[in-house]
This record gives sequence, structure tokens and C-alpha cells, in this order.
Amino acid sequence: MASIANDQLLKDKDVLEEINKHKWIESEKCGKDIGFERASREWIHAYAKQYLTEHPAKSAKLWIQSQPLYDVLTKEF
Repeated sequence: MASIANDQLLKDKDVLEEINKHKWIESEKCGKDIGFERASREWIHAYAKQYLTEHPAKSAKLWIQSQPLYDVLTKEF
């Protein structure tokens, strides 16, 4: 699978929803709020690859958006 930058993942609303679910579950286990930063690191490390494999259209879209020329090609002149 092609590499997608973590910051690109964090721009996707469905990924953010998955991270927030992870944050809630892990915070409940710990008995305190683990914070979004920790939750996002953990989710990306543990689940991002599986998530993108299960959602190939989203994976392709995020990969295209992460390419350096994407901003140039979508810019209005």
C-alpha cells in the first residue's frame, strides 16, 4: 500500500470519528481522558493500515490528496 501522511489521515472526518471512538474506549479503560494526541498516535499505529485496507476508495482518495502536486492541480487560477 502506498504511504499516506498521518496529517492527511487526520483531515478525514471518518478517521477522526474512529480515533475519537478509540479515545473513548481507552480513556474508559484508564479511568481518565487519554487525550486526542495519544489516541491518534495509538490509532494510527495500531489500526490505520487495516482501516485503509478495508476502505480502498478512501485509501485511494487520501493517497491522491497527499501527493505534492495535488494542491497545484486543484488550485483555481
